[in-house]
Amino acid sequence: MFPTVKVSISNIDVDGLYYIFLDVIPVDNKRYRYIYNKSAWLTAGKAEPAPKNRLYLHPDSPYTGEQLLKQVVSFEKAKLTNNEIDKAGHLILNSMHKYQPRIHVVRRNKGQHLDQNKVNLADEVHRTFVFPETQFMAVTAYQNQLVGIMSILQAFSQDCFALVRVKHFRSELGTN
Repeated sequence: MFPTVKVSISNIDVDGLYYIFLDVIPVDNKRYRYIYNKSAWLTAGKAEPAPKNRLYLHPDSPYTGEQLLKQVVSFEKAKLTNNEIDKAGHLILNSMHKYQPRIHVVRRNKGQHLDQNKVNLADEVHRTFVFPETQFMAVTAYQNQLVGIMSILQAFSQDCFALVRVKHFRSELGTN
């Protein structure tokens, strides 16, 4: 997920055990499209049905309260997909829809571990945090034509570089 969601957690019990989750929820019931020449997102109709909401457990969970007070929790390993039958645990989104990431901090006493496959937040002592500045539009292809051109040029330059290396290698061997 880019940009990466990172959080610092404070005002917690140093003796507690904490599981940190990330999920993403739709912001509204609209589908969007990007108008390149206006550099703007416009409503393009009603949203598609939202995929089943998944919780992404931070891979370093559980944390002790003491650990959380000393470090930033980064969700750089969280992956997004639009594949509704994903079995890899990725967060499932609809392309061209607006989403809001949420952070859930679940507290357990030391020795009380959590089965991540059976988590129901309603049954847990937890807090949910929402940062409106982290809202984003899910896209599966870049809409900016310059990004497409740059990708082509980069691939072309890599091919040319490989070709030059092969020719240089052959000339060192005395062959053409």
